[in-house]
Amino acid sequence: MRAPQLRRRATLAVVGVVTALGLASCADPVNLAAVEDTGLNLSPAQNPVRSTANPEIAAMVPEQISADGALTVGSLIHGAPPLVMMATDNATPIGVEVDLARLVADKLGLELDLELTSWDNWPLKVEANEYEAMHANIGITDERMQKFDFTPYRAAYLGFLKPADSDLRIESADDIAGLRIAVVAGTNQERVLLAWNEQLAAQGREPADLYYYVNENDMTMAVVSGRVDAFFNHFPGASYLASTREDVAVAGQISAGWPDETLVGAAMARGSGLAPAYTAAMNELIEEGTYQQVLDRWELGEEALPGVETRSLEDYGN
Repeated sequence: MRAPQLRRRATLAVVGVVTALGLASCADPVNLAAVEDTGLNLSPAQNPVRSTANPEIAAMVPEQISADGALTVGSLIHGAPPLVMMATDNATPIGVEVDLARLVADKLGLELDLELTSWDNWPLKVEANEYEAMHANIGITDERMQKFDFTPYRAAYLGFLKPADSDLRIESADDIAGLRIAVVAGTNQERVLLAWNEQLAAQGREPADLYYYVNENDMTMAVVSGRVDAFFNHFPGASYLASTREDVAVAGQISAGWPDETLVGAAMARGSGLAPAYTAAMNELIEEGTYQQVLDRWELGEEALPGVETRSLEDYGN
């Protein structure tokens, strides 16, 4: 794999960097050695939590989506536990994102057609209707709602990971001054870091150096080897790594919508008409308890929502 790209005191647009990182993607999304002793079932034989179709909710699905009998959902090929990763056969995608997508498909009376892509490609796939929904720990933001409809399904937090022997605590812009931070381009994490660097620059202080990687394995090794001081990840991944490795620890947690609060949701093409059915399905899954079972199974029960509403700029009558 190519060496990570470094942008010193980064405050500029990242289109070129995103493209370059997409071309540099590695084949193996997750190293299971760090998580195989957690007690979670990481085999391809998952025996997943399932639900049953609700004909009334299924009838809400637009005909152009339901006609083939399948719900095509995208997720990440370079995922991270417990969100999405390859099972021990290195061929079967597993994780909370996969299980929730399967539950929604069950409730809509459709078969799940799961496809994998990179983080930088998913918006194009959804906009082009190649994917009818995307499950990838996507934070719901005003910017993303310009192009996508959302059904929320988890609370959204970001977390910093540091060496276990470090005394770093990172919760604001002041805490990253002069640090070397690993991050994936095009994520909420990068958005926050760029905004924090602008704050530091305005104060005449030294911004952080941002090191760009494409997967969690490489960022973890960068932290452990001392090439960076910390890496900025979604909180489930950071917390999971800290609980399964002795050489790293969580350095801090913030809302994924910083400076506001936000949620994680399934992204659908804006105006596709699928979101109301998706939201109705998710609420029934919450009510029947299968939603909570899936989150508990992947140790994310604390991020459960009591109910959800469609987030869209379209008028769906909600």
